[in-house]
Amino acid sequence: IASGARRTPPGGRAVRAMGDVNDPFYLVKEEIQLSVDKAKAVTERMDRLPEHNGERARYANEIVTECDSVVWQLEELNRATGMAERDFVRFRVDANELSSRKRWTSVTKDAVVAMRGNARRVVDGAAEKQKRAGGQNSNHFAAGASASDQSTQNDHYLDDHNQQQQHMLRSQDVDLEDISVSIRRIGQVGLTIGEELATQGKMLEDLEQDVDGTNSRLAAAQRKMNQVFKKAGTKGQMVMIAVLTGILIVLFLVAFM
Repeated sequence: IASGARRTPPGGRAVRAMGDVNDPFYLVKEEIQLSVDKAKAVTERMDRLPEHNGERARYANEIVTECDSVVWQLEELNRATGMAERDFVRFRVDANELSSRKRWTSVTKDAVVAMRGNARRVVDGAAEKQKRAGGQNSNHFAAGASASDQSTQNDHYLDDHNQQQQHMLRSQDVDLEDISVSIRRIGQVGLTIGEELATQGKMLEDLEQDVDGTNSRLAAAQRKMNQVFKKAGTKGQMVMIAVLTGILIVLFLVAFM
């Protein structure tokens, strides 16, 4: 796909060598790895917090959103690898490289899915605790609080809940913007791949035309040589050899005198 290092197999076709840093696969892989590292860092910060800390839910929501984005990118990358596998001669990627790419995609996706599952459990647990706390507060209000106290506490609860929702919406807006940037980058990579494929296709067509022209000229020269040898016969060939030998001797003497 990219004009990097190549090696020529016995069939004569150039196949991409493994580890070409100009390959769009590795550009997308680097972007995905950065996102995975970011999710891992947030997971480590979340794990260091106590179980009752409210920040764990915020971190967990951030991890879930990041993991969803990475899984989507991995699925798109896996589809692109599948296309190259079905026509690896056209895309010039050998079987070992394809196997390595599929293995990395699978391992990374499994790790991201597991990380998302852990974060999802934290989010669900926080929601369940909040639900139980809301039920306890409702029972407490019904037991003995005055109507004014109940109204005030309800207002506080609703305000807190609204603030949490606003914070979550702002966090989701940031995450959606990150996803949008990643999608635009992948789109640019796709355009680059298309342009490079078109350029290399044109280069191959020009090369085939040059090879055909060279073969035609060689065949014509061979036919002329055969005609000269037939006309000259054995004696003519001997005379030509003698003349060429004499010319070679003269040139040798001129060069070293």
